Amino acid sequence: MPKVLILLAVAALATLAVACGDEDGGAETGMDEDTIHVADAWARSPMQDVGAVYFDAHNGAEEEDRLIGVSTDVAARAEIHETVEQDGQMVMQPVESVAIPPGEDVSFEPGGYHIMLFELTDPLEVDTTIALTLEFEVAGEIEVQALVKAFVPDEGMDGGGMSGPTGSTADEEMG
Repeated sequence: MPKVLILLAVAALATLAVACGDEDGGAETGMDEDTIHVADAWARSPMQDVGAVYFDAHNGAEEEDRLIGVSTDVAARAEIHETVEQDGQMVMQPVESVAIPPGEDVSFEPGGYHIMLFELTDPLEVDTTIALTLEFEVAGEIEVQALVKAFVPDEGMDGGGMSGPTGSTADEEMG
């Protein structure tokens, strides 16, 4: 009987270790230790039919990788964007790719790189998750689940009065 208890304890500890992951996000979305890891993915609940997604990406490989595309069923179009200063104003603009150097982290966050979702198929409901597929040049496709959080305009959002890519303010686009 003691051997059974020991085996159960070992199995429980192994399950706990897998669930917790390691410090570099190994239990988060991604693949092996030597590739891209995606952690802390979240989306903003919009006031209109445009949303934004944020996450942290870590490159555990020995070569640079690039985020080159994104797709989702929750929007007609998903684009990689960055927020930059132009003529004294913060503007959002699409980018073709984002480099993730070996051993480095790149944060997709309000006021920086982010994913824009255009023409949402359904409203993003707070406390639900949405699925996205991130396409990397080397790592390939990585499925991500992003938790939808409430829209809070004063969090440095890609929207706090910044001009969007079409000249409208991001406040207008995001609500």
